[in-house]
Amino acid sequence: MDPHKGIIAWFARNHVAANLLMFVIILTGIFSALTIRTQIMPDVQLDRITIQVPFPGASPGEVETGVVIRIEEAVRDIEGIVNMRSFANPSSGTVELDIETAYDGLAVLDEVNAAVDRIVNFPASIERPNIYRNQPQPRAISVQIFGELDETTMKGLAVTIQGEILSLPSVTKADVRGARPYEISIEVEESRLRQYGLSLQDVAQAVQRSSLDLPAGSIRSDSGDILLRTEGQAYRKADFEKIVLISASDGTRLTLSDIAEINDGFAEVRFYSLFNGKPSIGISVSAVGDQNQIDISNEVTEYVEKRSKTLPEGISIQSWGNSTDYLSESIGMMVSNMLMGIILVLVTLGIFLRLQLAFWVMLGMPIAFLGAFALLPLVDGSLNLLSLFGFILVLGIVVDDAIIIGESVQTAGEQDGHTLNNVIRGAKRVAMPATFGVLTTVATFVPFLTVPGGFGALPAAIGSVVILCLLFSIVESKLILPAHLASMRPITADDNSALRRFQNYFSVGLKRFIQQQYQPLLVKAIEARYLTLSVFVGMLILAMGFVMGPYIKTVFFPVMSTDFIRGEIEMVDGTSPAQVIKVVERLNNSLLSLDAEQPVEAKFLKNVAAYVYNTTGTVVAELKPVDSLSQNPAQIATQWRERVGEISGVKAIQITGAQKSHGYGKDINFKLISPNTQELEAAAEMLHQHLRSYEGVNDIENSNAGSIPEINLKIKPSAEALGLALTDLASQVRAGFYGVEAQRIQRGREEVKVMVRYPQQERESMGNLESMYIRTKEGDEVPFTAVAELEHRVSPSTIRRTSGQRAVIISADINTTITQPGKIVEDVTQGEFSRQLLQKHPDVSIELGGASQEEEELIQRMIFTTVLALFAIYALMAIPLKSYLQPIIIMAVIPFGMIGALIGHVIVGIPFSALSVYGIIALAGVVVNDSIILVDFVNKSVADGMDYVEAAIKAGSERFRAIMLTSVTTFFGLLPILTETSLSAQLVKPMAVSLGFGILFATVITLILIPCLYVVLNDIRLLRRPSAGSNVSNADESFTG
Repeated sequence: MDPHKGIIAWFARNHVAANLLMFVIILTGIFSALTIRTQIMPDVQLDRITIQVPFPGASPGEVETGVVIRIEEAVRDIEGIVNMRSFANPSSGTVELDIETAYDGLAVLDEVNAAVDRIVNFPASIERPNIYRNQPQPRAISVQIFGELDETTMKGLAVTIQGEILSLPSVTKADVRGARPYEISIEVEESRLRQYGLSLQDVAQAVQRSSLDLPAGSIRSDSGDILLRTEGQAYRKADFEKIVLISASDGTRLTLSDIAEINDGFAEVRFYSLFNGKPSIGISVSAVGDQNQIDISNEVTEYVEKRSKTLPEGISIQSWGNSTDYLSESIGMMVSNMLMGIILVLVTLGIFLRLQLAFWVMLGMPIAFLGAFALLPLVDGSLNLLSLFGFILVLGIVVDDAIIIGESVQTAGEQDGHTLNNVIRGAKRVAMPATFGVLTTVATFVPFLTVPGGFGALPAAIGSVVILCLLFSIVESKLILPAHLASMRPITADDNSALRRFQNYFSVGLKRFIQQQYQPLLVKAIEARYLTLSVFVGMLILAMGFVMGPYIKTVFFPVMSTDFIRGEIEMVDGTSPAQVIKVVERLNNSLLSLDAEQPVEAKFLKNVAAYVYNTTGTVVAELKPVDSLSQNPAQIATQWRERVGEISGVKAIQITGAQKSHGYGKDINFKLISPNTQELEAAAEMLHQHLRSYEGVNDIENSNAGSIPEINLKIKPSAEALGLALTDLASQVRAGFYGVEAQRIQRGREEVKVMVRYPQQERESMGNLESMYIRTKEGDEVPFTAVAELEHRVSPSTIRRTSGQRAVIISADINTTITQPGKIVEDVTQGEFSRQLLQKHPDVSIELGGASQEEEELIQRMIFTTVLALFAIYALMAIPLKSYLQPIIIMAVIPFGMIGALIGHVIVGIPFSALSVYGIIALAGVVVNDSIILVDFVNKSVADGMDYVEAAIKAGSERFRAIMLTSVTTFFGLLPILTETSLSAQLVKPMAVSLGFGILFATVITLILIPCLYVVLNDIRLLRRPSAGSNVSNADESFTG
């Protein structure tokens, strides 16, 4: 091993180059850390295209046949679309397309736009389709304007404030929420139309002719061009009142004001908004692209404080839902845990290594972290709760190879003296296994980057940080650390300082433990190696029996506690506006009364907002800081739900205090698909009733449960003699009851519809319909009942479709303390109920839908990536060891690490989840590092002529300190997060438990099992080649598998 050759030797001898490399990494990292985008959670990128088509006044059935099916057929054959879902609602249709990961979403979007543009047989009354690709736009902060003001004044103020917020330097997206759109309604009574021989279409055409701005060319004179324009566009009520409908020869004129009531107000949409009990309008401010949520929140908060002083009496403005508060608390928690972990690691190293050496080893940690910060923006990374946890997770791992290098250098110095050549020899001796050990860990974190669906952004944020830190740790430990270690002063014999005596105490104690406890145990274990292996196998079987018993609770994804709880209701269609408002007020008041009953120190509410939109209502409550609450948000939500009780007329209700990986959706989702509508409805009801039989299943929702009364117009044969067709009948009834859109005008940022229709009192009952008159092409008027008849029926309020067929979604929430979702899913999709349902309804198929489908896909991907990661570990060990079988020896410790991880969940008392599995995948890469060092040492000893048994014993004894230090520092780096009690840490705890306890358990096993397995493999080699003898000293005959 020439100490003068190689890149390690070059950098060790050129400390200037090593320091320059270090300073470049530090400065680049600091700059990036100061400018990196900051957010609570990573962007959840759902590569999805949404097509929305307004079809005013249409029923769900009309939307399905006229819009949804035609879009489905147009986009069906576009490459890259993997899932297609459609929703036909009253007055609108939506088609959602999921894009396969391998395809360019923008290119697919272009193809979808082109396909929809080619559809020529859309109904004439649809509005322009809105086609867009879903982009993450996390909300940074909300602003609420509230008080006792009329709706017009309130919205005008909200629009003004919206413009002022958009003018702030960091803000580019601020949307007004909770306000009805402006609309100008021209309402004409039937009697007035008949009096003047007019129709609603005539009135609309008059508006179109008279209300417009039109360029008329230009006059080209000698002095220059003069533009000609006609400016007659009406914008306000007074402008429309002057529009002339009829001009008589005697000069008299009939204007709109003579026969119509013109309302310059709001669209006829049921909307109701309260904030802290007062009428309100909100403004939601979001971060777009690389914008920093903290900068946005700070600017908006400062603006609100100044603006509140200029508002009139009785009106208030308040910022709320500030993501910065939660983010700052989370960052503070993570940073404090990180600092505590660094201190624990430094103290641990300082006990067993020279303090100066421990310092240089620890310096590798900030260098690796800053290197990761430098490159994080290049991989679309940001500073968020999970990326911070990535730094904590890698805290103890990132110094592993530096510990191995440093310990090897110290050992070389203790044996042969501290010289530059010995530093290089010590570093080179373990450089290869240490490097490949880090690469095996990198390989196990690569699957974190490949998780599909919305959940995938969460492990990817952790994986990208860990991989970058580990790669920079290789650079630091091989190119920078040796130069620093070479600069250390040799230890003098007269060094008898208190620190030195303290270190000697632990160093001598560790050596005594190795010589008197560990080494004799290892000798006996190797002598009785087959009995030892039997004991380990027995331990593995017993441990597996333990973890497969009822001791470990499982959930797919741990809930994410937030500073909000929310209640959502959907009333059956046809519910009156007053009833919807009454139910929402019941939700709101139930929560307020629950808070009011608490003692002062236990009160939890900060702000409460309530919204009603048509038949849906939402109550969102901002809580005081979660960590200061006497009960967690989920417990508060449970009490709230109990207090609300059962409500008649509710189609669906959900009250939750915890956000899941899939947002605020239901815990389980089943999708029933069939071309037979009746079979589909019967199967959906059967599943609905079956789910009610489970204890712990709450708030079951049937997407097909709601229905709306519908009147189908049919033309009588007698109408044909009058020259009336069905289209004439339909268009006139639509004009009266929905309205004719005369035009749209732009006022400020908002586009305003101008609608012509009957007054409200003439659109309220069946009698109004039956008493209207239908006009023939000749201008005659005939009673509606003379030419039309009515057919009463019921239609679904929403029609769902999946992959071109009708579908029904049955979903529910699960109390996981009573029932496990996995058992219900297995019963419904594969168990006895599944067989019964398919027997009764053979045309119906059952699939997992929503979050359940995403979970199923994730499990399949996790199985695949786990196998791939294990193969990568095997390959990365086989290459440097030049053996097929030795990697199997090393990987034998992985199952024991898994057992340790599972036992850790029992000790800490948290459920086993998908994040726990990713912790175990990461554990597989970490636990093999110690084994690689051990096996590599045995190989080198055997190559130097030592007996296999002696080499195995020597490897265990001499590498004990390095193996112990790497494992203990990894555990201590995670210890603060393991003991963290804040609710915001519960999301990341499962991975920390898996890695921390798994590494401790596996290390104990490694120090005994690996030497025994190595000798057993040599026994097998001797059986295959008996003439070789038992004592092999020739390096060429060392076992390579």
